[in-house]
Amino acid sequence: MELSTRNIRTHGSLCRSDMQITLEDDVNVPDTKPDIDQLIKTQGEIQIISITPADGKVTIRGNLSFSLLYITTEDIRPVHNMKGQIPFEESINMDGLQPDHEVMCHFDLENCQTNLINSRKISIRAIVSFHCCQEEDKNIAAGTNIISSEASRADMEQLSPPEGLHQQFSQFSLTKLANHQKDVFRIRDIVTLPKGKPNIETILYYEMTPQNLQNRIIEDGIRFIGDLQLFLLYIPDSDERHLEYLETEFPFDGIVHCDRCSEDMVSDIEILDTVKSLDTKADEDGENRVLEVDMSLNLRLKFYQDETFDYLSDAYSTSCTLDLTRQDVAFTKLLMKNQSVVRVSEHIHINQDTDTILQICNATGTIQIDEQEIVPDGIALEGAIELDILYVTENDERPLAVVKGTIPFTHTIEIRGIKPKDDYELQSTINQISVIMLDSQEIEAKIILNLCAFVFTHGSQQIITQIQEKPLDMERLQAMPGLVGFIVDKEGTLWDIAKKYNTTVENIMLLNQLDSDRVKQGDRLLLLKQIE
Repeated sequence: MELSTRNIRTHGSLCRSDMQITLEDDVNVPDTKPDIDQLIKTQGEIQIISITPADGKVTIRGNLSFSLLYITTEDIRPVHNMKGQIPFEESINMDGLQPDHEVMCHFDLENCQTNLINSRKISIRAIVSFHCCQEEDKNIAAGTNIISSEASRADMEQLSPPEGLHQQFSQFSLTKLANHQKDVFRIRDIVTLPKGKPNIETILYYEMTPQNLQNRIIEDGIRFIGDLQLFLLYIPDSDERHLEYLETEFPFDGIVHCDRCSEDMVSDIEILDTVKSLDTKADEDGENRVLEVDMSLNLRLKFYQDETFDYLSDAYSTSCTLDLTRQDVAFTKLLMKNQSVVRVSEHIHINQDTDTILQICNATGTIQIDEQEIVPDGIALEGAIELDILYVTENDERPLAVVKGTIPFTHTIEIRGIKPKDDYELQSTINQISVIMLDSQEIEAKIILNLCAFVFTHGSQQIITQIQEKPLDMERLQAMPGLVGFIVDKEGTLWDIAKKYNTTVENIMLLNQLDSDRVKQGDRLLLLKQIE
């Protein structure tokens, strides 16, 4: 007899580690830029250059890129910008790290602030959280059937098992990682300034934000649909105006190709970081009115698939002795993927000492999740959205300003059956921000959040990996009575009884005129020894 097997591919975590760092540096104003009188707004982004695992730690190299707007009194145009980079290299300890395995790192830029030291120097300070994980795939051969040696040599499985063989089967259900890869989804378009807007001389600041982002698995690919919102602040080539801005949005629709993915899988799409650029070019009349928009979303794509099959849980033979080698297999099961939409709103009061708001230009925000906890049938979250609202003032000397606001929120993501020891991944994005002026001292902000949770539960299953056929122990069988009266000591099935007393479930049911193989404590049975 030989064991027929099926490959089980399990996916698990080797090690993980989290670390929070503070990046700070003092930066001088370039000689080509005028003095800083007042800071308006700071924009920060993290770019990862390399992730290198070695000797129980992972080294991350990258840059903090910043862009800021400021007010000056030394130029006819009061608003100027300044850009720069702060390089960093950090090592994170990870016990059990395998140098030849990829390390996946997710980061959150939680805070990026600029402070004015003097008119020619600023200090940049940012808090970055790194979440690093190393995962491993294992292939294990699980026994699914016992076949004769002749059938094995002929590379076929027979319909009837070898003589005297009795097998017990159970169901194995797990979630396998069917495919994972990194890829880039690129959004490119051409935007022309509306007729009422003056030509562009210098771009001061811009924001590109995907909104209403949706993805759907198609055959051998995943389709992305959404809108790209563009905000542009620029100096016009007209002497009549010192400052101009444009806010627009346009739809995008594209496909990222991936092998071995299908519509019955569950996708886990994570945006690692973004690379964006905005360039101007002349139109047909030679005027600087055309914008080339380019945004790349660096993605990590994972595709999960549920797999259920019958495996061999036990076996014995009345014609020989079978030695079974067993192994415990740890596996994960995707309990649920839950996507929630959360709507929050707040009234933001404006300090009376600030310049009067003439018009709101743009609003950006970041999500800070302060508390997260598994509760009965869900994951409870507490956090806040930090808002920056850029607006035009009535003061020509300080035509731009920012009002900040904090909007707290609480939400419970419904996950039925979740347990405290289950693992979950949480993705949070801002889908839409809407701000309107209620009066000169109050702004109403409405925000739509997308929260996506992947919850995995863990289990362990014993499988048969090898069998060895030996002759029957005739001394033991001869010492065993041919007919035994047996009293059941616990509720169960006839399988264990039949295996112990070298008979079959069918024979016990026939001899005792039973309709089911289920027995309960106290049942009395007659057992007849059987030898093939």
